[in-house]
Amino acid sequence: MDKYEFSIKAEQIKKMVNQGDYKTAMQIADSIDWNRVRNANLLSSIAEIYEKNGEYEEAKDILLLAFERAPVGKRFLYKLSELSLRSGSIEDATEFYKEFLDVSPDDPRKYLLQYSILKAKGAKASQLIGPLEMFTSTELDEKWLYELAVLYGEAGREDDCVRTCDKMILLFGMGQYVDKAMDLKLYYRPVKEEHTAEEKEEEKPAGRAVPEEQTDFLDDPELPEQEETVYEEAKEDISRQDSKEEEQREETTAAQEEIETPKKRTRGARSGRERR
Repeated sequence: MDKYEFSIKAEQIKKMVNQGDYKTAMQIADSIDWNRVRNANLLSSIAEIYEKNGEYEEAKDILLLAFERAPVGKRFLYKLSELSLRSGSIEDATEFYKEFLDVSPDDPRKYLLQYSILKAKGAKASQLIGPLEMFTSTELDEKWLYELAVLYGEAGREDDCVRTCDKMILLFGMGQYVDKAMDLKLYYRPVKEEHTAEEKEEEKPAGRAVPEEQTDFLDDPELPEQEETVYEEAKEDISRQDSKEEEQREETTAAQEEIETPKKRTRGARSGRERR
């Protein structure tokens, strides 16, 4: 294929993409040997066409060509990790993530890759929260804030879920994810409970420190001692309650006996008069 024919096909592909016809664009792309193309941006666009058609392996192969030709390829590494996950290769995704981390260690998108890889491995909601907390602490993205709110709910952290939904509503005001956040908030806190929840929030003692990072409370060495102390205090409370109930039963029994004794004497006196 000469340069003129290649230029015509490249223009046809561009036209189909602008029309949203990714299927036809891919059919044209299939007729081109992309190994001979040096333009990294064009290769990246072609990879996106294959991705739109669900051909993730082909998209990854072409994006690898773009990465080889790019002077700085961190954006390709990020996409390669994503495509690897979509094609079912967690191992490749992890390798591309590590390369991305070497090239750009301060890029907050590394947390999104961590989240995606953990999710692909079947991690629990509580394990997925950390990366999204770190990402949304630096990047205000309504999609990922909503995803974080969902994870809070699944992990049993309903108050954090509602607070995140409120944050989204305040920051973004309207939109697809704001609507979802409103529905999610109503699921965990119906309107009739909202006022009560606000009152409880106001009653919390002031000055309580909030940890900067989420910790694993199962690793807390003081936790077993705290649990044992609470358990012993509960046993003492129950024991004291049982003693009080026993004393009340004894007092009631004694009072009943005092009432019954005169009745017995009265009945005895009547019987004596009747015999006379």
